[in-house]
Amino acid sequence: MDIKYDVEHNVLQVDSIDLEPQSRDNNFIGVCSHCNSDVTSMSYHSYKDGMLVAAKCNSCDTIYAIMYDGDWNWQGEEPISYFFDIKNSNDLKVLDSIDKKKLATVFTPAEASAMYAKARGEKYVRQYLYRARKKYTDFKDLFGIQIDI
Repeated sequence: MDIKYDVEHNVLQVDSIDLEPQSRDNNFIGVCSHCNSDVTSMSYHSYKDGMLVAAKCNSCDTIYAIMYDGDWNWQGEEPISYFFDIKNSNDLKVLDSIDKKKLATVFTPAEASAMYAKARGEKYVRQYLYRARKKYTDFKDLFGIQIDI
């Protein structure tokens, strides 16, 4: 199971599926397996027939995904070590859904590369992204697809 977490928006991503929080209650959840300090919930997410709770250790700041079944029986936990930004994730999904030939029609390879890098949260050349942004309206006029990265 590939689990990522957006700390700012409390969105849990499981196997590339975004799970919006059902609740953002802060409750005592248990004890940290690393340092034996209290673990407090950050957000609750419905997943399959149960719940996933994102929780953080109050001492060592380890963040966990704690799994429960539909009757709130503990099923396991997994430390979360991968984090993402939901806005960048959505930008990347938009770019991935566009046919590469359409992108190549309007944008140079360097501009397209800068847009992908920005959407992934990686380093990019600002000048190429600036040039690409100037072409967004042309792309929308040609293909009816709005890009905003």
